[in-house]
Amino acid sequence: MIFREGDTTQEAYRIIRGRVEISIAGEGKAVILAQLGEGDIFGEMAMVDERPRSASAQCLEVTECEILTAENFNEAVLQRPDILIPYLASFFERLRTANDRLRMEIRMRARAEQQAGSGAPTAMTVAPVARVVAPVVAPIVAPSLELTRVVAPPMVAPAGKPAGPAPAPVAPPPPGGYQSIVLTALTEHARARLPEAVVTINKFPFRIGRKHDMPSKGATVFASNDLPIGDDKPYQISRNHCSIEREGDHFFVRDRGSSVGTVVNDKPIGLAEDTLTCDLLGGDNVLLLGADDSPFKFKVTLS
Repeated sequence: MIFREGDTTQEAYRIIRGRVEISIAGEGKAVILAQLGEGDIFGEMAMVDERPRSASAQCLEVTECEILTAENFNEAVLQRPDILIPYLASFFERLRTANDRLRMEIRMRARAEQQAGSGAPTAMTVAPVARVVAPVVAPIVAPSLELTRVVAPPMVAPAGKPAGPAPAPVAPPPPGGYQSIVLTALTEHARARLPEAVVTINKFPFRIGRKHDMPSKGATVFASNDLPIGDDKPYQISRNHCSIEREGDHFFVRDRGSSVGTVVNDKPIGLAEDTLTCDLLGGDNVLLLGADDSPFKFKVTLS
């Protein structure tokens, strides 16, 4: 165990070799949020905001990590800024995630208020903020940014119009969970740009984005991808396009603020849609990066 949820340690870590699992306490069992590998950063937010750890980190095998303290960070800014590039990329990724979630929440709240003002029934109510009338004994902990899976609330049809079909429930995973997640190309164009015919996904989040051909220009600070894919103008794939993530026993795709969009099993996700994420189903799933006519079409298989 590297650190536990609630600890007050403040170091950041970069994995040199090995694997680390990130989890939070659930009802009766830990909820797995990430399974990280070589080069991944974790624990960096505690170094910045000085709050207790929002999750636990535990090694899955013999692991070696680089440790960065706040003092080390300050020294590196002045003396060796090059070693901070992976940490800065991780900070930017967190900022993108938080910004997307905030914008989505503002949009959903505005929609709920509009429905309430029109007198239509609403499927989402905004709880009023309670006044504090007694001393607070326990510290107030901000919502964890570790949870990124977003399930859109059901939409209420306008008066006089039939409601749309309810979304089909996601089937539970098999006993013991899924043992294999692989990505394969469904078009020749996409196949030619993969590093291998079958990409095995064994770390989460698994980030996908556009390959940058000039690393000396500092793109690694703004783009952090496990699967960089080459693309030409007009781009279908964004620098930070989407990721395949895990939350407990659920695996899902999250749009990371792509310009053109992400489609999972014919369902578009992203800031222009009602949700940032879409659950993956057992068996084959179709992942489209870009517009409807994009040649970047893949199959994600859970087995």
